[in-house]
Amino acid sequence: MSRFKADKYASSDKSKLPEERQKPTSLRKPLARLHQEFLRPYRLSFAVCLVGLLVQSLLVLPVPILQGRILDMLLPFAEAAKAGKPALAVSSQVMFGIATGLAGIVTCQLLRTSLSWAVSNTTGRISQEVVVELRAALHKKLMRLPMAYFDAQQTGRLMARVTSDVGSILSFVNSGLLQLINDLILAVGIAALLFWLQWRLALIAMVVMPLYMINQKIFSGKIRQLSKAIRSQVSSIYALLSERVSAVRVVRGCAQESNELAELDKRIDHHRELSWKNTRTGALLGLLATLITGLGTMGVLMGGILLVGRGRLTMGELLAFYSLIGQLYGPIVRLTQFQATAQSTAVAIERLCEVLDEPETVTDTPDSQPVIQPQGAIELNDVHFQYQPDGPQVIDGVTLNIHPGMTLGIIGPSGAGKTTLLALIARLYDVHPPTGDGEILFDGQKISHWLLADLRQQIALVPQQALLFEGTIRTNLAYARPDATEQDLQAALDIADLQTTISRLPAGLETAVGERGVTLSGGQRQRLALARSIIAKPSVMLLDDCTSALDAETESRIQESLADRLPGRTCIIVSQKTSSVRNADQIIVMDKGKILEQGTHQELVEFGGWYASTYAAQTSAMTDKIYDEAA
Repeated sequence: MSRFKADKYASSDKSKLPEERQKPTSLRKPLARLHQEFLRPYRLSFAVCLVGLLVQSLLVLPVPILQGRILDMLLPFAEAAKAGKPALAVSSQVMFGIATGLAGIVTCQLLRTSLSWAVSNTTGRISQEVVVELRAALHKKLMRLPMAYFDAQQTGRLMARVTSDVGSILSFVNSGLLQLINDLILAVGIAALLFWLQWRLALIAMVVMPLYMINQKIFSGKIRQLSKAIRSQVSSIYALLSERVSAVRVVRGCAQESNELAELDKRIDHHRELSWKNTRTGALLGLLATLITGLGTMGVLMGGILLVGRGRLTMGELLAFYSLIGQLYGPIVRLTQFQATAQSTAVAIERLCEVLDEPETVTDTPDSQPVIQPQGAIELNDVHFQYQPDGPQVIDGVTLNIHPGMTLGIIGPSGAGKTTLLALIARLYDVHPPTGDGEILFDGQKISHWLLADLRQQIALVPQQALLFEGTIRTNLAYARPDATEQDLQAALDIADLQTTISRLPAGLETAVGERGVTLSGGQRQRLALARSIIAKPSVMLLDDCTSALDAETESRIQESLADRLPGRTCIIVSQKTSSVRNADQIIVMDKGKILEQGTHQELVEFGGWYASTYAAQTSAMTDKIYDEAA
């Protein structure tokens, strides 16, 4: 359904982080952007609604004039009755005029009611369509943004933009946008009508107009500043809730419930304080606008009385003019009060555009090719990488040649760059300047040569923190391959040594795993994530310490099953345990982004370096554990 083209943002050049960018100072630029990207397909519908709204508003104008004429027709009869004179005969012409006036008033009210219903329904439908497309565009953009963007953003802050900011735009499109345009046009139209009726009184009415502008100018900056602060604080609350809810076990395990509630209350209180300031500022703006309206109305009333006294204006004309003054000042006051909504909407649009304008640094090139017959060869040539241009080198001159079907073990201390190396091979990050250099090849071609979707179908990354989605075991297993057969599922579970465990569950594959897989143990989640990647049938498997929660016996069975059941598949195993990599064809030891040692298990043990000492220490620890259990 979305008409949004995410590709057009791929070339955006943004050197600053979102919080540092300059913001427009008015609603005009954000509104133009909203129209350009999302409202353009609905221009005709909006135009029809605007015409309907204008007609609805203009139908108010004849009512005061008709009321005034009816009053002028009835005044002679009222004056005669008051003076005790004989009742004047009501001519048929007068009766027809009064009846016509009343019929006109009723007709205007009925037409206004019908138009109001039609316009409300249409704008409601359009606003919902726009919000659907906007959220689809945001979701599509988030799915294509580089990992570096998410490294710098909190999930809760992104969720605030997708929910709170989009909700603000929904309200604006549904009711505020057309009302804003309508009030602008209506104010001009009524002003012209007032000059046509009585130019002297119209001049008096126009005297207060500069006061409205001064009032708006005084408060606009403050309201905009508060709107930004409120949006930022909403994001802060979302971020805290998202983080703490996902880590509720840690919070309770550390008995920090009261502290977390206090922190949440603190942020909510700050949001309430900002909202209260914004409300007071908007109320003061509206109060001054109402006072200005009162001054203008009083001036018109006094001038009208003088004109009636001099015979230049009838009572009916004064009544009509007085009513029209309310119709003139009403839109102007609404425009003034609309300032707070407009500023909040402008901030919301800008915040969403910040996401939409983020450059997609990891994307397909115009000459990217599909992967037809993958072999699974990986080659790294003098690869350097750092997460920030001025940050430390995380990968420092790594060169590797991994043949198809080869198993490579990577081991080293924490922070050695092992996980980052796998992320580069999976092209979650690119190694182009200013954050990287060197070449990464897949089947003899640079990884940027291949279509990104095809490349990631052939290179499966299984992280240490097994991430599962809310649903069932079946839906999680088939996530990468929804068309997987029952035999595929069972085979993958068997390789991951999970078949027996699941067969004992009452619901089997239909067992609900809960959000993030909380109903499963850590080892079960890791094995389920491994089975999910096996079902995808990749040519390269990147196992990032994904069996860390398993005992040595289970891990050994899985590794043997992988080798026997998936022959010819390239496998890169990252681990902290020498037992996990000892059977690999080649093992490299990394530290500080560099390869310190390389060889087979036996060669590295004989070399007597870091691997040999680690192997000896872990073997000794395991022997002591077995001895203690036997004792």
